[in-house]
Amino acid sequence: MCSSDLISLGDSYRKSNAFQVQYGVRVDGNAFDGHPDRNPEVEQLFGLRNDQVPNRVYVSPRVGFSWSYGTAAQIGGFEGAFRGPRATVRGGLGVFQNMPGVQSIGSAMDNTGLPSAVQQIACTGVAVPSPTWGTYATNPGSIPGACAGGSTGSVFANTAPNVNVFSPDYVSPRSVRGNLQWNGAVLDNRFNGVFGVTWSGNMNQAGTLDRNFSATERFALASEGGRPVFVQRTSIDPATGVVASRDARVSPLFNRVTENVSDLQSASWQLSATLLPINFNSNFSWTASYVYTNVRERARGFGANTAGNPLSFEWSRSNFDSRHQLQYSFFYNAWDWVRINWNGSFRSGTPFTPLAGADLNGDGAFNDRAFIFDGTGGGDAALGAAMTSLLNSAPSYVQSCLRKQAGTVAGRNSCEGPWTATANLSVSFNPVKLRLPQRATVTFGVSNPLGGLDLLLHGSDKLHGWGQPANPDQNLLYVRGFDPVTNRYKYDVNQRFGSANPLFTPFRTPVVVTAMMRFDLGPTREEQALVQQLNIGRRNDGVKLNEGLLRAIYQGGGIVNPIATILRQSDTLKLTSRQADSLATMNRRYTIRIDSVWTPVVRAFAALPDRYDEGGAYVQYKRAREATVDILKALAPQVKGVLNDSQRRMLPALVTSYLDPLYLASIRSGTAGAGAGQFSGAGGPIVMPAGAGMQTVTIVR
Repeated sequence: MCSSDLISLGDSYRKSNAFQVQYGVRVDGNAFDGHPDRNPEVEQLFGLRNDQVPNRVYVSPRVGFSWSYGTAAQIGGFEGAFRGPRATVRGGLGVFQNMPGVQSIGSAMDNTGLPSAVQQIACTGVAVPSPTWGTYATNPGSIPGACAGGSTGSVFANTAPNVNVFSPDYVSPRSVRGNLQWNGAVLDNRFNGVFGVTWSGNMNQAGTLDRNFSATERFALASEGGRPVFVQRTSIDPATGVVASRDARVSPLFNRVTENVSDLQSASWQLSATLLPINFNSNFSWTASYVYTNVRERARGFGANTAGNPLSFEWSRSNFDSRHQLQYSFFYNAWDWVRINWNGSFRSGTPFTPLAGADLNGDGAFNDRAFIFDGTGGGDAALGAAMTSLLNSAPSYVQSCLRKQAGTVAGRNSCEGPWTATANLSVSFNPVKLRLPQRATVTFGVSNPLGGLDLLLHGSDKLHGWGQPANPDQNLLYVRGFDPVTNRYKYDVNQRFGSANPLFTPFRTPVVVTAMMRFDLGPTREEQALVQQLNIGRRNDGVKLNEGLLRAIYQGGGIVNPIATILRQSDTLKLTSRQADSLATMNRRYTIRIDSVWTPVVRAFAALPDRYDEGGAYVQYKRAREATVDILKALAPQVKGVLNDSQRRMLPALVTSYLDPLYLASIRSGTAGAGAGQFSGAGGPIVMPAGAGMQTVTIVR
């Protein structure tokens, strides 16, 4: 069991409304309740205590800032609203610490090298017993417990146990990360832009080291550029090319003595840019972003792959270094019947390494990189012909990777896979058009629609891999024997090397179609808000709201008057006298008509007795709200027509949404069901509470 503790302290300093700094420190600690049984022999041979576990205390300081400057071009959304800044710059720097889990010492607990720990028998090449699978299935007792010819009579048989220990200075991974981001309107207030840069220095990355490995070179493979081999020729099975690693052991008493170390590193930095339209649009909206990432890491042959000596460090691209990513989303309202949301991305390929699929150097790990033979095969005609065939038929990204490394051992992550695309689709229907209650929503979701299109257009036997991850086959060569006279491995060339064909991939992303119908039960939000207000002083404690307060709350039914907001910001919008006069006339006409709609309703509410028909009161409210929306729908095109493009771009979504006929239609009777959310699109939902006046009542009381 592992116990952990956390203490964090933080504070903030605000120099002004535009600039503030936050800072703090976090202290983490962990302690394992148990530890492996001590093996004195391991300590004597390798100088390692196998009963030590990484109990540590970690300190992580962090600091961040936010600075806003200028004044946004967009006006305030309502009276007294704060106008946002021209742009905001945010940044931060801190140490981020991982904590070990209870499973992290499991291997050390099981592999102590003691008789009571996990034991193994490793049979290699000629020492492998001939299997009889049918007999094993019917009689488990017949499963061999020793190698062929006995468990100790051959270099190809090994009964030595494994050991797993933690380095005395092992600590959990940590990173120093910094980021800087700019967020503001761009391109004459047409779009909102978010631009950022992030850097991360990742320290104390976990790795492994076989302390029972002896890096004494026994001979070299001249045909593979002098690749070192750390076992005798006699320790390689000529028939299969399988290596027995006993010669490369410091002590024959143990097999692998794995030391968990934390001396690896990686560094990454990322540039990102995001654009999305500022103006609210109920028909179509979108977002687009581009991310450039560069991740490099310091690794060694143990735990990664090796070209020779597995003890050597090497800097290279990370396995997850996908350099380019394009993300996008769009929302489309088709004829006010169907609302389509599509989210997707295009990502460049991740790097991979050409491997030989075997242990060539005798270090006991099957992770050796392949030597890239040219068309001559290094003197092996069959090998050369197979390489030529691969180079003529392989995808272009495979050809370029192999050709530039011909005559050398492949570099780590020196190849790059193909681009991939992913997507998700959501389709919802307008309940009003389907003659459903507004509180009902019908939605279909499709996970991985690209995979479905691939199957539909190309068939199951000719898939192109749309919507699927790219997992290129990394095994370039397969060992089929060893010639001890010429000191050469015999290879077969994998003609599918680098292929990401989904037909040969065991794991695929499925196409999942889901259907959902949601129905809001109980009173609508607007009805609940209305009843709560009217019950004050009637069925609940308090003083009845008089006609004046009710008028302040419900005049307009919670519908924002966009014309009044525009007029209040006439200077900012730089309205001409003609524009201002036209808008003032529309506003007077709208105000008079709204007053004629709500005055009788408010008077009726004020005159309600203590026991009244709640449903009837809501019906009155709903009719007045619908009439209000209808009036605004008729005026909205005229209001938009008065303003020019530049002025319309200065209107916030809170105002422009109430000038959009489709949005107004969606909230005409209330915000039950999908409500305003059905126009969420890529730019986020425009949710307007119908009972906005409740806030006024709370203040009054």
